[in-house]
Amino acid sequence: MNTRRALLTALILFTTILACVVPGLPAASPFGEDASPSPTPDIRLDIMVARTVSAALDLTALAVPTVTPTLPPPTVTPTPKPFSSVSTLIKQDNGSTLFVDESAGYEITVPAGWLAVRINEKEYYDAWTLPENADIHIQTSLLSIKEQDPATFRLLALDIQEGHIKNEIVTNINFIWDPQTVLSFDTDVDLQSFADELPSVTDGLTVSSVEIIIPPGGLPYGVIKSEVGGFNPSGAQVSLYQKMALFNLKTGTLVITFATENGFAETTLPVFDAMLGTIAIESE
Repeated sequence: MNTRRALLTALILFTTILACVVPGLPAASPFGEDASPSPTPDIRLDIMVARTVSAALDLTALAVPTVTPTLPPPTVTPTPKPFSSVSTLIKQDNGSTLFVDESAGYEITVPAGWLAVRINEKEYYDAWTLPENADIHIQTSLLSIKEQDPATFRLLALDIQEGHIKNEIVTNINFIWDPQTVLSFDTDVDLQSFADELPSVTDGLTVSSVEIIIPPGGLPYGVIKSEVGGFNPSGAQVSLYQKMALFNLKTGTLVITFATENGFAETTLPVFDAMLGTIAIESE
């Protein structure tokens, strides 16, 4: 695996689960007390894989099952920290939200009924005051991203529609940008190499499909579907469905990860797929 692909694989794996033992990350795996990634000869890849695997599921407490038997409510209201993310959220008349990421060079529309927030931006703090976000699982999802790096974790979208929290799992979509890495979608070699690494760093994860999508008139992008078992906040066993979409941008790679309770995927997945159809990538 070349250096670029190694770094990207690591970054994307970081979006899969908060389970890797690396400096600055929890040592315990949410999928088992002894779960940890196996060392690899490429230390840089090992670290990057750990970071990426953690990102998507780390971004949301919903997607990161925990062995903690109870879910205590947040006791501290977060306070704003100034940061210029060089991105814009625009509320549309139909209830959807247009996200324009000037730094990474793309825009996409988050569907109505979803809460879209950037780390430590105004909408993030406003979200805590909205009555529809009073559910403890939504609040925990919001709190879980507070210490993430907004230069990498570009956006979190939570499905806050009534009745859409299943088995204490909040369906989420998160956006992670690695400006230093590029994958080739001319063939599926890079994508398959990345997918092959996922089970080794995520205990219980099974990759179900790897595919390159070529949309009409658009740029090809990669899709990896997987399932992973774990525990919800109350300690009950759950199964998560996860779909990653990987795009090459003018600088680096964008990873958009969708995660939901497995039995709820049939309901929510079409919404995610429709959202992917709205992406517009800036030409180099």
